[in-house]
Amino acid sequence: MMSVKLAFGNVKKSIGSFLVYFVTLALGVAMFYAFNALQDQSLFKYFEEAYAQRLSILFDTLGGLNKFIAFIFGLIILYATSYLLRKRKKEFGLYMILGMDKLKISTILVLETFFIGLFSLVVGIVLGIGLSQLINIFLGHLFVADISRLTLSISMHAIIQTLINFGIIYLVAMVFSVILMNRAKLIDLLKASQQNEKSWWQKPWIGTLLFISGLAILTWSYYIATHLMDVIIDLQWGPKMILYSIFGGIIGTYFTFMGIAAFIPVVLPKFKGFYYRKLHSFGIRQFSTQLAKSVFSLATICLLQFFAIGILVASFNFKNGIEERGLANVPFDFQFSVTQAADENVEGQPALIEKNADAAIARNQAYFKGMKKKEVQYEYYIDPKIDNTIELLGISVEKGLITPPIIINQTQYNQMAPYYHLAKADVKPGEYALLMRFNGFSDKAIEDKLMDLPKIKVANQTFTPSQTKFIDGTIQTSGYDTFVILNDADLKQLPLQLAGKVISTLYNEKGKRHEKELAKNWEKMLSKKELHLNYSAQSQYSEKTSLASDSLMVTVVGMYLGIFFLIAAIGILALKSLVDFEKHQQNYRILRQLGASEQMIQKSLFNQVAIFFILPLVGALFHMIFGLKFTKDYMMIGGGFELSLQQTGWVIGFVIMINAIYLMITYLMNRMAVKEI
Repeated sequence: MMSVKLAFGNVKKSIGSFLVYFVTLALGVAMFYAFNALQDQSLFKYFEEAYAQRLSILFDTLGGLNKFIAFIFGLIILYATSYLLRKRKKEFGLYMILGMDKLKISTILVLETFFIGLFSLVVGIVLGIGLSQLINIFLGHLFVADISRLTLSISMHAIIQTLINFGIIYLVAMVFSVILMNRAKLIDLLKASQQNEKSWWQKPWIGTLLFISGLAILTWSYYIATHLMDVIIDLQWGPKMILYSIFGGIIGTYFTFMGIAAFIPVVLPKFKGFYYRKLHSFGIRQFSTQLAKSVFSLATICLLQFFAIGILVASFNFKNGIEERGLANVPFDFQFSVTQAADENVEGQPALIEKNADAAIARNQAYFKGMKKKEVQYEYYIDPKIDNTIELLGISVEKGLITPPIIINQTQYNQMAPYYHLAKADVKPGEYALLMRFNGFSDKAIEDKLMDLPKIKVANQTFTPSQTKFIDGTIQTSGYDTFVILNDADLKQLPLQLAGKVISTLYNEKGKRHEKELAKNWEKMLSKKELHLNYSAQSQYSEKTSLASDSLMVTVVGMYLGIFFLIAAIGILALKSLVDFEKHQQNYRILRQLGASEQMIQKSLFNQVAIFFILPLVGALFHMIFGLKFTKDYMMIGGGFELSLQQTGWVIGFVIMINAIYLMITYLMNRMAVKEI
């Protein structure tokens, strides 16, 4: 009972020392609960009606992330535990002098960890309930027009998951603290404040070499990141160069931070007017010592914050981009296509397609009777002698354009073009136009080789391009086939093989009201006679659902990872600041004895803490300047959509706000410690 009272009293008395630890734990618990509670929120119950299969993938993904995040938070808690033990070594040494054995002290440590864990779990779950509702509302605004039906709910599943995971983490922390305590020696405990560590890279020549090397590596990495369009054209070396630039950015960050740590104590004293003004010399020496001991931590935190910003920016922009880009490819409410069978050796294949495709299309028309406003059809052909588009165009590339080109007549293409916001083709006899949609990195290399279209041969007849450049786009709801557009008369007289037919439908008002049922039940219109054919259908309703579920997955997973990296990075930064300050806090007592005012001491302390937080944040934001260019190009090449600067600004503002909150908490804790000296 005595140990319980003493442990509880220690936690209550040392609330300032435990504050950053407690806040980080509570935020971790809140985040863990909030994202695990999503499946029980009213919003996600609404989503289940639309895309249950995708949601199961999302929740499986979150389950996998839970293990990773619990592991990382476990490491943070162990780090914080070692910090608190180090901070209180003298206190434990005095306990041993007064006759308390290590078992008793270990019991107190276990109870303290239990109380902090219990408080953080209670507060974290309460915060998590509120956070889950905020996430509910935020995602509701993004994905649902009407959020009035959203209600607050408490997830017992999430509470149990949180208690189990963090309970295990706290149990490991208790064992860890007992092991550390039992290995400690009395003399080490009493002399803890006198122990120090030395850094080997503070020699000026080493620092100069590291700094110059770091800047050179970063410059090269930034160049690759900002010239993605050029680099990716080289299919053999492009992807490797991107990977090398990422590793270069990481190594360059560590080298640059080590160089800065070596430069500060050498360079700043040369500016005597600044250095000897007020307490600047004291603050610079304090900070340079702290930086030398924390350089690897600060570089790592810089990179973690950069990753957090990048993940959040990419996930939010992906949501808008994929929906805008995806729906632009689905102008029709329903598109039905019939193509040749997978078995290309079926006898009379073209005749079968002609006969049975017409029958399937007739059923399609009957199925939508009374539901359609307009219908557009086209048929397409292939030349069996042309294996792929690369062979047709005579270009040399390693990947991409490996499917046979689709051949279509000019009239049918021009009927479809306005719906896809494409220019109409003017193809005279003996000419051709090329319709292509590039997607992905390998295709970007091909695009560079098609600035001037070559002559081509179709069915052993030569055609010249009607225009020098290809038409960028597609008339397919899905897929990225190449379309060769020929004059109607030319196509009619060529010995080509019919490959498929496509019918596209726009609904009337009645069809719009029943689009969900029409999209789900379209296969019922087909009979067993068409089983040897390949047919597919794409509806605007299904595409909207698919795009929304994809963007929901990316947004939720991106938020989870991004916020986690951010809290982990800044929580470690705050704890590291407290650890380093504890080693040198006696220096502030000497300042007071030398006559420095409290205002000067507090200002010097604030500047030291602020620079400690600002340095990795500035590094992360500097990386992000070039990272945004990389992300913008990547999204343009991979998905064809733009980066939103507004959403990027909101993410950066959020990161700065979290940094500012932790900075103020850390400063106030250090100021309390200075006043107690």
